[in-house]
Amino acid sequence: EIIQLISHKDSMSWIDSPGAHDNAVGTVANLEIGRILAGLSLQRTVRILFCNEEHSPWTSRFAADAAADRGDNIIAVLNVDSLDGKSDEDMAAGRMLHAVGYSTEEGRPLAELLPQVNQRYGIGLDDVQVVHKERVNDDDGMFIKAGFRTTVMNVGSWPYSDSEYHLVGDRPQRVDLENLKRSTQLILAVVLELDINGASCLA
Repeated sequence: EIIQLISHKDSMSWIDSPGAHDNAVGTVANLEIGRILAGLSLQRTVRILFCNEEHSPWTSRFAADAAADRGDNIIAVLNVDSLDGKSDEDMAAGRMLHAVGYSTEEGRPLAELLPQVNQRYGIGLDDVQVVHKERVNDDDGMFIKAGFRTTVMNVGSWPYSDSEYHLVGDRPQRVDLENLKRSTQLILAVVLELDINGASCLA
């Protein structure tokens, strides 16, 4: 059984944006999760895909299709994208936010696991919002289209409300490192729950 994490490198090459929230934060989160998991004895395989969301042939679609062709037994896919990206008002108020979107009914239990884990382990995010993501797109959508329907997208807010999205102001100085840390801890905790219990915790 495989647990799949994804983060893409941005910013887009045709926009003069540093890409801190989109998606340096997701890349850093998955690097840290990988560093921690490397020191543990896991019961299941955890894969981390670093891809390029915008440019072929490095998009997640190719990795998702290859996994389907191999018949990989992926029990959960977590796209880690734009963590801590939230409104200027929420930034000023210091709110610790996380949103998780699902596009399929198979993905709903995985999405609903995140607020449960936030509470269970006292991670301290003020709100973990579970939303239905109607569009099957982004890196999570590529895995859904390849047949891996237990898939979710993790972002900082929904609808995504970062005022500097794809703009020159998406700079590291705007990243709330405490929010990013807690969101990373949340995803790590969910991965460990899946490693311990497998698909049964999504029943």
